[in-house]
Amino acid sequence: MTKLLTPLTEPLGLFWVILLLLTGWRLFCREWRRAAGPGILALLIYLIGGTRIPAHLLAGLERQYARGGLTEVAPADAVVMLGGILTVSTNDPLGFDLSMAADRAVTAVELVRRGKARVLVLGGGIQGVKGREEPEGGLIKRWLTAWGLAKVPVIVLDKCANTRGEAERVQALASQYGWRRLLLVTSASHMKRAEGVFRKLGLDVTCVACDFQGMAVFEQPPKIPVAPGLGGFQQLAVYLHERVGWWLYKCRGWV
Repeated sequence: MTKLLTPLTEPLGLFWVILLLLTGWRLFCREWRRAAGPGILALLIYLIGGTRIPAHLLAGLERQYARGGLTEVAPADAVVMLGGILTVSTNDPLGFDLSMAADRAVTAVELVRRGKARVLVLGGGIQGVKGREEPEGGLIKRWLTAWGLAKVPVIVLDKCANTRGEAERVQALASQYGWRRLLLVTSASHMKRAEGVFRKLGLDVTCVACDFQGMAVFEQPPKIPVAPGLGGFQQLAVYLHERVGWWLYKCRGWV
């Protein structure tokens, strides 16, 4: 019961309850038209934060990249992990705070652990305040080295503003070292855009997706929450980010 009521203690849940009370009060006062505004807003908030609709949308982006495991992944010249998995946080033990996309690092390390490639390439943008900037990949490399997880040479991509920038730098490395095939690691929802960018530059990539946030929802027992939570809004944000990002990249001729 406590778990069901937890959303009511969150700002979104409290706001939703206030909307319901306002709607009920206006209905009680027979103010039908004035009740419509908060009532519709309360319904919309519940559909996003209290149902699986956002997960359905996100799973639609992820499904084509689902695989049973890594056993059947053919070896390649390098594993390329795209960035976006952390933010600088000097108060944390390792100097950074991992995001929900941290599965990318786990997947990339597991691939090299299984001998799927002889080089690990780490992407990402510049992190930190002015004067103390550092590539995201550099932070990850220090972590992997400290824990003894980097069993192959690790290359850090510098100053990548976006996925296109990462792909351009990998293209230069592939030309320099003669790489023919790459294992591309990123979140399943982001993989369509990432694959399109890399293939547009003529890179032969095998997609190894992870971070299946949408599909994972349907591997849990279904439940009807008392109040909406933030999970659905986070899933919808990821979905919209990727849909808009795809069309922006397409307009620029990047995919």
